[in-house]
Amino acid sequence: MHMSITLEQVVPIATWIRMSEKAEREGLKAFRINDDVRSWVVTSHSQDGVAYEVTILDGDLICSCRGSSFHPYCKHRALVLEELGVLEGASDDDPIVPDHVNCALAAA
Repeated sequence: MHMSITLEQVVPIATWIRMSEKAEREGLKAFRINDDVRSWVVTSHSQDGVAYEVTILDGDLICSCRGSSFHPYCKHRALVLEELGVLEGASDDDPIVPDHVNCALAAA
């Protein structure tokens, strides 16, 4: 049986929290596209007038930023997780997996 592991499963919760805090310090803003909880844009800190698309597909987050090509996490995805309430009360004993993201989507 082949089992796929999403990027969010291999990133420690502390990293997601650190990235979310960095996004907030840098003043990044996350907006839903057409009020769809699966489609977001997050502003860029380094480039004025630029925003990155964050899409939630089967509980996995995909970001259009350059950093996502090199790392399994980014501050844009972390900010969306924060906006959805997924990071609230999370601990390393309870890693973020697609089921948590899907539950947050259902509650939003």
